[in-house]
Amino acid sequence: MFDISNISGVLNLILSAFSIPEPPITPLPPQLIIVGGTLRPGMSAKDIASKIISRQAQSGRQVGDVFTDGQNVEEAMELIRIEEILDALQTKSVVNVAIPPGISVTVTGGNAGGPFIAQGFTTTIATGNGIQS
Repeated sequence: MFDISNISGVLNLILSAFSIPEPPITPLPPQLIIVGGTLRPGMSAKDIASKIISRQAQSGRQVGDVFTDGQNVEEAMELIRIEEILDALQTKSVVNVAIPPGISVTVTGGNAGGPFIAQGFTTTIATGNGIQS
């Protein structure tokens, strides 16, 4: 919401009408996805949490066993938080895709009349679902 009761609010409203959104990312080529997908190691909650904990000092936050009553519970909480996020991504997320019309297809098959090969193009938008593993 914009406050249009003063000149700065009106100016912000006008300027926001001319703001340019970020351009979308360039899609990866299918060949890179096929090769790169097999090379990725997967996500580890412990690795992610350890990287977050190791960078906490950059924000001025205290790290390590700084409490007199024992272990730093905030660092333990980071691991729990990341474990829950990754669990949700891996067990509850769905990837939806739209396949545009005009994609070339090749069909092979056979029957009593012998083998056949057909080529063509998709004519409508197709959709598909996948899961994050």
